[in-house]
Amino acid sequence: MNDSSHTEPLTGIFLMAHGAPESTDDIPEYLRNIRGGTESTPETIQIIRDRYEQIGGKSPLREISQELCTRLESFLNQQGKKFKVYCGMRNWSPYIRDEVKRMKADGVQKVVALCLAPQFSTWSTRLYFKVFKEALKSCDAESMDVRYIASWADHPLLIDAFEEKYRKALGKLGPDAQESVHTIFTAHSIPSESLEFGDPYPEEFDKTVNKLVERVQTRNWFKAYQSQGMIPVPWLGPTVESVLDKIARQGSKTVLMVPVGFVCDHVEILFDIDIEFNNYAKERKLTLHRTESLNHSPLFIEALASVAWENLV
Repeated sequence: MNDSSHTEPLTGIFLMAHGAPESTDDIPEYLRNIRGGTESTPETIQIIRDRYEQIGGKSPLREISQELCTRLESFLNQQGKKFKVYCGMRNWSPYIRDEVKRMKADGVQKVVALCLAPQFSTWSTRLYFKVFKEALKSCDAESMDVRYIASWADHPLLIDAFEEKYRKALGKLGPDAQESVHTIFTAHSIPSESLEFGDPYPEEFDKTVNKLVERVQTRNWFKAYQSQGMIPVPWLGPTVESVLDKIARQGSKTVLMVPVGFVCDHVEILFDIDIEFNNYAKERKLTLHRTESLNHSPLFIEALASVAWENLV
């Protein structure tokens, strides 16, 4: 007798993220992965090790993304089991290629592929898609029907999710926060030369910020790029530090950081903002707060589901 629940192949939702080490001992190999096999200097390894030690010795990215997969799959399958959600990492396990292999074994024939970075960039999105396509080829799965979602920077439900976190943070800062707080929206910096080759990343960053500002009617706000890499090239600015200096010169006391270029907690949030920028702000007599990451908030899950559904119609 046929099982009617298996008459139609599952549709895959394939999320992609950067990946992060599970322990400080993983850092040399992790950096080797990022740098295409090149060894990092002992000094660089120690700097990165120190950062991870200050956030508890590991990144929570894998645990958060796995929980996100579970909850998103459950949300998508409310009317019956039709979807299977995967999350592959570019630079650490579970690697994109291993998850593609698993997806093929599950009999998936149609898949929506998107990065857990809403703003398109050649330095993130395009690289993820390149690795995904290589994985399809190596797994002999090139016949899969793949819908690539390059950008979802201004999707209304994504803005809803950011708005919820923004209003919650503002609510904790008192009744006059809307007038007195200076807001800094941030995204991950990329090498400046990318713009010479037509990378639309700054415009993508603008899409998210402009929609969110429109919603929450932020009065005093700035944009900044954070987490510049360690390779000695010019990176997109302004830096967060330069914006904090500017706010300090204006005599303002309270700053709210809203990292709209990131959706999950990891070292760029837990170290760069919560420790490094926090200390930098204190030295300038500023009080720094930040919005909670989206992680696996219900509105964020709904946003991901909506992005997937819209691209399957």
